Formats: sequence, C-alpha cells, structure tokens
Amino acid sequence: MTKPKHFLVAALDWGLGHATRSMVVINALLKNGHKVSIAGNGQSLELLKQEYPNLDCHELESYDVKYSSSGLFMLNILWQLPKFLRTIQREHQQVEQLQSKYKFDGVISDNRYGCWLNHVPSVLITHQLNIQLTGLLKLFQSILNYFNHRSINKFTFCWVPDFRANRITGKLTDTDNSNVRFIGMLSRFQKQEIEIAQDMILGIVSGPEPQRTIFENLLVEGMKKQENGCVIVRGIPDGATRPDDQVTFINHLSTDKLNRLIEQAGVVVSRSGYSTIMDLAALEKKQVIFVPTPGQTEQEYLANELDKSKVALSVSQTKFELSTALEKVKQYKGFASNNVPSNLLPIALNEFIGVS
Repeated sequence: MTKPKHFLVAALDWGLGHATRSMVVINALLKNGHKVSIAGNGQSLELLKQEYPNLDCHELESYDVKYSSSGLFMLNILWQLPKFLRTIQREHQQVEQLQSKYKFDGVISDNRYGCWLNHVPSVLITHQLNIQLTGLLKLFQSILNYFNHRSINKFTFCWVPDFRANRITGKLTDTDNSNVRFIGMLSRFQKQEIEIAQDMILGIVSGPEPQRTIFENLLVEGMKKQENGCVIVRGIPDGATRPDDQVTFINHLSTDKLNRLIEQAGVVVSRSGYSTIMDLAALEKKQVIFVPTPGQTEQEYLANELDKSKVALSVSQTKFELSTALEKVKQYKGFASNNVPSNLLPIALNEFIGVS
C-alpha cells in the first residue's frame, strides 16, 4: 500500500463549479488514506469548508475580477489581464510559503495558474487548453493561447475533465501535449433513479455578479407566469433569503440534497458552465435549457455545440423567454447514458501520486 501523503487542493473562485468538481478529487484522495488541505478564496472556499469542516484550509489571493452588466465579458477580462498576471505571481508566492511550512507532497489546482511548485509535482485541472474568442477579439486568440500554454506547461500534468474520444469540449481541448491526461467527467453527483416531477422547473443560478442576479431576476420573471412548481437554487451559500409566494428560493444545498433536487426536476434551466454540464450529464437530464453568460465565449461555445447535437437547448440571455424555451426544449433528446471508462481519474491519480 502506498504510504499516505499530504496534498494541497486549490480551486478558483469564478463560480462554484471549480470547487464542486474539486470535491471528486478530494474524495478520491481521502478514500485512499491521504491527507488533504484545501485552498482558495471567496464563496468557492466557503463551499469547500462547509463540505470538509475537518480539513485545513488556506486563503489565497483573490483575483478580484470585475464583471460588467453588458455582454462585453471577454473584452472586460482582457482589460484586467495585467491584474490577473500579478495575482497569479502573488498566488504562486503564497503557495511557496505554504510549502515551506507544510511540506506538501503534491499540489492539485483547479484553474489557479499560480498553484504550482518548482520541486514538487503539480497538476492543473482545466478544460480550456485553447481559449476561444469571437468577433474582433479573435485577433488576440493566438497570443492569449501562447501565454495560456506557457502557464499550463509549468505544471507536471494537466488533467482535462472529459473523454479523449467524443469530447463535449471539442476545440477547447484539442492537444498533442504529452503531459495532458483526459480523466473523464468530474461530477460529485450520482444517478439515484428518483421519480421525476415532470411539471417542476428548476433554475440553477451561479457565477459572479452582476450577471448572477440578472439571470436570477430573468428566471423569476418567467417563472411567475408558470402554474407549475418553480424552484431556484441561487448558488450563494452565505446569501440573504429571498421570500416569494410563487417561486421557492434556496440559497445553497448540500451535495446529496442538490443531487436529489436536480434528479426530481422535469426541466433544468442554468448557465452552461462546464461543471454544470458534467453534473447534468452524470444525472442524464433529458430537458435542459442553457442560458450562457453573455460574452463568456467558453459557455457560448459549449452551449452551441450541445444545441447543434440536440442534447440541450441554448438560448441567449437577451432572447430568453421561459415559456418559449419550455416548448422548444421538448424537441431535444437530453443527456444519454454513456458506457464510458470510469477509471480514468484513479489512473491519473496513481500516476501523480507515484511521482510525488
């Protein structure tokens, strides 16, 4: 049996998806008897602390990303790039300081590009090997991906949460990098064969402000026109309550309770973040409506690909009208059961632990 080791797992705080999929890795490490410390900031770290109250946790530098209420998401991100690069540098220094004190055997980072170490094996989990831009911003795509690839190569391995064949991520994960490992989809959920309430509409709201609230309000407007049961999970673990006679609001749910609620729902409406897509695929949801965050090209790309294959309906936020979307989604086949390898993550973990 492998001697127990100590690993640092860090998750980005751009929505809760990076934290939720990191749970799959954390659980696998703990199941095999290893010690795990967690790192991050904001609501992402708060979620991990709630799920793992007995693990040591460390607060990292915040990226302090500023989002616009307009659809100029990527332009806004590019404008803040110098700030992000400085944050990555400071984040790396923080991890080096933690290493000098705790002597980790390895670091696993979900999209935190500064969480690597010079003399200790490190893993980056990401599905954006090739960032996709649109319109005039496409002029910056090559140079942006040049720096993206340089950053990825600082890690011992890069884990892609998808399957090499029939990838959902498509162009985002085209690669011939020898350090890339496809580890299968990471979802904390497991299908439980719960009876579906066909008339129940579930909205899952997540991501940074102000777009999170804009999406929530848009859902509420549409749900108040429905006669069926409507529920919104707001994705704010420490948020204030929002009472309403027609819509049930839930700030946050434990993994098991959210698993059951999603399975029970007849229709799910959400952003097309990749972690959400992996969760809905794991639960084989049949009626899914995606409303990508405006201007977030990764979400737009993924939602468009799933729409083209008639898996899930994609509607832009500016054109979203719930009643219309509920009629259209009936023509989509949903996520199907996949007979795919389930041992890809254990194989990648064993390889990583072996060099740690």
